[in-house]
Amino acid sequence: MKIVVCAKKDLAGCVALNRLLTGLVDRHEVFVVLSDYVLDAECSNAYAASLVAYERSMVLDHILPWLEARFPQGNDAPCQTYLGLQQRHNLHMEQWGPMKSAQSRQRMRELAPDLVISCRYDYVIPQEVIDMPELGTYGMHPGALPDLQGLCSPFRAMEHGYARSGCTLFHLDAGLDTGPIVEIGWWPIDYGRSLLWNFVHTYFAGIDTLLRHLPVLEAGHELTTRVQSTEGRQYFSYPTETEFRSFTQKVAPLVLAEDYYEILSWFLPGGLADPALPELRSLVSSLSDPAGNPLRCTPTSRAASKQNCDRERDMESDLNSGSACIHKNALASV
Repeated sequence: MKIVVCAKKDLAGCVALNRLLTGLVDRHEVFVVLSDYVLDAECSNAYAASLVAYERSMVLDHILPWLEARFPQGNDAPCQTYLGLQQRHNLHMEQWGPMKSAQSRQRMRELAPDLVISCRYDYVIPQEVIDMPELGTYGMHPGALPDLQGLCSPFRAMEHGYARSGCTLFHLDAGLDTGPIVEIGWWPIDYGRSLLWNFVHTYFAGIDTLLRHLPVLEAGHELTTRVQSTEGRQYFSYPTETEFRSFTQKVAPLVLAEDYYEILSWFLPGGLADPALPELRSLVSSLSDPAGNPLRCTPTSRAASKQNCDRERDMESDLNSGSACIHKNALASV
């Protein structure tokens, strides 16, 4: 099959793409489309900006380049950088703008995929593109549909005290998270870990679910689906400052050092025992202040304005003065 995978440029997107490609590249022609889009809400307060810094800015601007410089010939670690994935699997990878743009739609027509898979992709995929592949266009939503539609669903699952977090494999349609469901993959939430850790593993549950269904697609059949129920459907926006604060006080940290370094160790051939890990830890520490906070919010072409970044710094001053404790809530024990 000719498969187009739509993925995101950040830490969760990179490790998810690694896991997905492992199950696809040996038997299929795969082309990867990347997005790099940051919502205004993701840099609207110190909690959100801290999370997106550890997920995206520090990773894209510093950690992945460090890995590529440290291992210029690649390595045999289970996870690779985006460049490393291209080299390891000899596949093509491009970053596009919005999928609804004329250029993106034309490029997809030229690729003529048999199957499209959207995994942590930023942009809405228009109906024209959804209808292109003969075997369908499937998404992996990191929440159990229809109960948890919208953004940052693992946050909502943990906020509600659920025992598990679901990643829904579904066929895309013209709505947002409304398409017919194939199956929900489940991850047992570990409340002793961080939001980021549970977020990443929620995606893994969805990817493993897709790979279990892959033989049906390889046989030339679309996947069997069921229509989503309208009962219990809830759409959640990105968490607010108040919701983040309550979460970090009552539920779990957004990021923990041991979680963060363990995820980064997947990019090292020796894992947590790799001799390069201390150097990588030093790099991460150099990008943080003494409390463990990312030094800055990094605006992107779409998003975070100077006003948002100034507001982040103002709030960090409030946090450090004692009104809250972001060094527990963001990256603890660096």
